[in-house]
Amino acid sequence: MQAQDQQFSQFFSAPLYMNPAFTGLTYEHRLAAIFRNQWPGVNTGWTGYMAAYDYNSSELHSGFGGTILQDRAGTPSLVTFKAALNYAYVLQLNKYSDLRGGLSFGMAQKKIDNTVLVFNDQLITGANMSQDARNTQAINYSDLGAGILYNSLEFWAGAAVQHLNSPNISLTGGNEVLDRLYNLHGGYRFILEAHGPGKNKLVEYVSLSAQYRRQQKFDQLDIGAYYFKSFFILGAYYRGLPFKKTPNNRGNRESMVLMAGIEKPDKGWRIGYSYDITISTLQIRNTMGAHEISLVYEIAKKKKRTRRVLVSCPKF
Repeated sequence: MQAQDQQFSQFFSAPLYMNPAFTGLTYEHRLAAIFRNQWPGVNTGWTGYMAAYDYNSSELHSGFGGTILQDRAGTPSLVTFKAALNYAYVLQLNKYSDLRGGLSFGMAQKKIDNTVLVFNDQLITGANMSQDARNTQAINYSDLGAGILYNSLEFWAGAAVQHLNSPNISLTGGNEVLDRLYNLHGGYRFILEAHGPGKNKLVEYVSLSAQYRRQQKFDQLDIGAYYFKSFFILGAYYRGLPFKKTPNNRGNRESMVLMAGIEKPDKGWRIGYSYDITISTLQIRNTMGAHEISLVYEIAKKKKRTRRVLVSCPKF
């Protein structure tokens, strides 16, 4: 209950959420959406979505963008909504690498949806909604984040911090601080076949990537790889820290993630699906795993696409 930030298995399909330094790491315009249904076998499971837009202004060496997120968990539903604006500045190191720094400023609301509960006055009067249900508990707060990213043709590495201002998210008027979330991520891509001038049209490659997150005294690691050929993508990731115990002395393993997708680089779109196989003590027969769908669409003028832009991070 002390580490409840949203997480996505296809974390590189939600780059603006993971690290604001990814903002503008595209040819020109980019639209992205991702939906997650976690543990559908649990009645009080969790669902969440994210939508994002960003733009690469090569003339200003900058990226501009924004995200909208919402998640709903438990009964009564604890609903979190956040809208954020991102900015990133790009420092070109050489022809094939750059260093990026990013900032994020968001406004968020956390509330409990009482309309899904049944109160005493409804039992007495038979009303569809209780007067108590109208008294929704809610808290509004600002949320700041920052990140840095090194990006090259084959290798990338970044770090980000969310909740820099440690906002108070108590719904009862107390002091409940949202702890800072630290994120390290990176990877390497082995290019097996590439065509075109400057070998900028990738036909076949294998990408290895990892993401480490820590919030308060809890941490987690995603590590895995995916294979791309022509337009098919297949991947697998492990989530957990198998050699470390949790604070309650439980095994720190969460799931195996299987992924598949289709990408059409010349058309600017890709779609992905992933399924989390629960390997923790919760067991797959109780949780029914987790489903996630992502969609990314990039829009750019032809002259923008012909220019070399180093978008070497994984898509999933």
